[in-house]
Amino acid sequence: MRDGFPLGKGPLVMIVMFVVASGFVLGPRDKSDKEILEFWVFAATHYDEYKAREALFEEAHPGVDVRITNFGGTMHDKLLASLLADFGAPDLAEVEITSIGRFLKGRIEHVGFQDLRPRLEAEGWLEKHVQARFAPWSFQGHIFGLPHDLHPVVLLYRDDLFREAGVDLSQVETWDEFVEAGRKVGGDLNGDGRADRYALGLSRRTHGDMFVLLLQRGGGMFDADGDIVIDDPIAADTLEFYRRLFDDGIARDYAGTGGFTEPATFSLMRDGVICSVLSPDWYVGILKKYTSPEMDGKWRAMGLPAWTPGGRRTTTMGGTMIGMTKQCENPDLAWEFMKFSYFDTAALVNRYEQTRIIPPLKEAFANPVFHEPDAFLGEQRLGTLFTELALQLPPRYQNPYWSEAADIFDEVVLNAVDGRVAPNEALEGLARQVEKIMAEDRLSGGL
Repeated sequence: MRDGFPLGKGPLVMIVMFVVASGFVLGPRDKSDKEILEFWVFAATHYDEYKAREALFEEAHPGVDVRITNFGGTMHDKLLASLLADFGAPDLAEVEITSIGRFLKGRIEHVGFQDLRPRLEAEGWLEKHVQARFAPWSFQGHIFGLPHDLHPVVLLYRDDLFREAGVDLSQVETWDEFVEAGRKVGGDLNGDGRADRYALGLSRRTHGDMFVLLLQRGGGMFDADGDIVIDDPIAADTLEFYRRLFDDGIARDYAGTGGFTEPATFSLMRDGVICSVLSPDWYVGILKKYTSPEMDGKWRAMGLPAWTPGGRRTTTMGGTMIGMTKQCENPDLAWEFMKFSYFDTAALVNRYEQTRIIPPLKEAFANPVFHEPDAFLGEQRLGTLFTELALQLPPRYQNPYWSEAADIFDEVVLNAVDGRVAPNEALEGLARQVEKIMAEDRLSGGL
């Protein structure tokens, strides 16, 4: 049992009881002549991909039985409980980027995942990947997971609407230039005194869009040492720019509260109310699903406008890792499965074909599948754009208190965009709140 559990002894006892109860509900590993490799995931698309290929791994490793379980939204809680109790965890598990901080609390030696840095360095895998993508899964020099994806972000835009306004958006290089272009494409089109069209869709209720723009500038919530930097002047300037996009009628809030994946938002795009969106690789397939075929050929993709001429043209949004738990009984076998799932070119090609997710393994970029023309984007080679931008990906540094910070961040962005508090004051308040949470946890023995 680990010492210094950040929530106190009472919750820890409850967690242990939960894990034990889960063991009875889920059942113990059945006795078998085969060696069982247990793998937990939270996403249905990931589950389908791995299930489709598990027989290939079992063929190459006779006597091994791969057990993949998709727990959906409850997986992270089950996994955290199992790791804290030192009982009932799988050999391998995937963790989503906003949840990984929860698994890093307490002393570093008590983290429930194995440090993969020695294996990565010994086999030369670090150099073969986009280096920035290890940052979300690293803390205090340890690498606790392999990156599943890069999720570079492009600007998806209605080329037809911008050209009607006399704008070739592909020639726009900076955000300042985009704002000028946005004034031409958006505004009151029918003379009723209200805006009918907006150049860009953004969320005013959540921090996600603002944060990826901050990452593009080289900022973040935490730095490489895990220290808070969200109160840095670059963050305040980014939030002020973000606020002005709404005030000046350049940006419109997405429909509803669910952001750019809501059906109502796709209606706004089809109707020409929202003319562009910040799009990670995985979003392209979703947009196609909801707007094709009527929108085929009307959309284009480009690197994000830079903050300064010649600057970075992308950022990153979302992400997943695969980690090996310390309860894994055969780490060498688990490592082979990790490489089979994350480093095998055939797997990465299939992943891109199904989801448009760009892998972090650079040698995979040469595969022709990443360079095929896309009819939805007017025969543009979207994969080529993504793989070129991938080399500019900014790091997203980790801290055990990311989840707590993110919850507060949502309200901070909303208050700043709505003018209730100045951006610099809002972000300074966020930093102080996170510092207070960390300090209180330290006093209770959690750090």
